[in-house]
Amino acid sequence: MAKKYGDTVLFRINRFSDTTKQIKRFIYESVLSTGAAPKVAEIVEEFKLPEAQVRESLHDLQGGIIIALQNKDHTRIDEFQGQKLADDVVLPELGEIYYARPFANFKTQHRIYVDGEQKWYGECPVECTTISYFFPGKEVTVRSIAHDTGEPIEIVGRDGELLDYSPRSLRIYWGKPFGAWLSTKGHEGDFIFTCDSNYFFSSEKGYNEWKRSRPHEKGQIFTPVMINHLLRIFNYGHERFDFQYHFPLLEILLAAFTTGIIRLYMVVIPVPNPFFLSMVNFFRDLYKNGYKLFLEVKPW
Repeated sequence: MAKKYGDTVLFRINRFSDTTKQIKRFIYESVLSTGAAPKVAEIVEEFKLPEAQVRESLHDLQGGIIIALQNKDHTRIDEFQGQKLADDVVLPELGEIYYARPFANFKTQHRIYVDGEQKWYGECPVECTTISYFFPGKEVTVRSIAHDTGEPIEIVGRDGELLDYSPRSLRIYWGKPFGAWLSTKGHEGDFIFTCDSNYFFSSEKGYNEWKRSRPHEKGQIFTPVMINHLLRIFNYGHERFDFQYHFPLLEILLAAFTTGIIRLYMVVIPVPNPFFLSMVNFFRDLYKNGYKLFLEVKPW
């Protein structure tokens, strides 16, 4: 695949080691071929490395927002993002891979179909909008259900592009601002908790009715187009084993309104969206929880 971004990097804060990149590739090759991430013991066997070294790489991948590892709070859940889990769901054991973003390592309500085949499951509504990046040249359909009505929803994409979605009134609720990801009381350092309250809503009206009884919820709703545009900027290249998140400054600036990074106050006054400004707090919380910051800043 031709790279969208040039080799020019304004500055870089840490890079994944070669070993970590190879482990990332092994994880995603397993997910794409089988629908499931490998167990830690399988990674150890594949690379003939001490488990401590493998876990160091997994720790870095988690800090780089690539994977999430199972924790105690999620070993016995009976619902996922507001929907009851099926009786046959087998959750990852403690310390195993829970998410290989944008895939879940267990059966969720977000079912992914590629050429009519279904063996993959989405991590959350936000990530589902660009999951087709991982199946180049193929039409990918995500089928799930609306949180407010239980009606079926569908998202269709190819090569990261959003082709279609239904219902046309569909909205995506992103439940946790970046600043709350790792610092919410009782969930400090929890990389799974960040997506626990991401939902599909059948319409903005349905969301508003839900929100009225939950005035303290701090998430925001977006259209599928806005989320897709946003993630195509930040997630482009995620299917490559050497990927780490990047900030293409000019592209972010040009897309500020169409992605919701800047919103209009009183219809006419553009203001930065605090939902995204809180990312500064997220970077602080990464450091506080013992993670490195894996990030590149590029002009475009």
